[in-house]
Amino acid sequence: MPLTGLLALALVLILALYAWRLTGQVRAQEAIRHSARADTEQSIQILIGSYLEQQVDRAECLLRMRVLLDASFSNWREPLSSQAFETVSNALLDMPYGQARAQLDGEARRTEDATRRQLLQLHEADLEVELKQLREWLSK
Repeated sequence: MPLTGLLALALVLILALYAWRLTGQVRAQEAIRHSARADTEQSIQILIGSYLEQQVDRAECLLRMRVLLDASFSNWREPLSSQAFETVSNALLDMPYGQARAQLDGEARRTEDATRRQLLQLHEADLEVELKQLREWLSK
């Protein structure tokens, strides 16, 4: 009987050690995830500031924000008072960008640019309001 008790105790200790190790790994993964989310939040804040101060190409900036928001914040639509950001970013995502845009001929690219400018001008006031709402929401 004492041998069985010692084996049981050894098994419990081994399982406890294993559980402690797994818990440590989960904590480390959560810390990495938290850090990545904080980095993403900071990137979005920088993009919002750049957009509002007109320091960047606005269409490109909206695309980058949308990708970051979709990747890290599934509930990003909640704080917005209208759908301007979603509408504009969806339209921009439907247009060629990156390599596909580079392959367009000059006339097609000018047409795309005009469409982008028109879309941004049409929703300019609502976009600024929504981006300020997003900035405030991310700060909480």
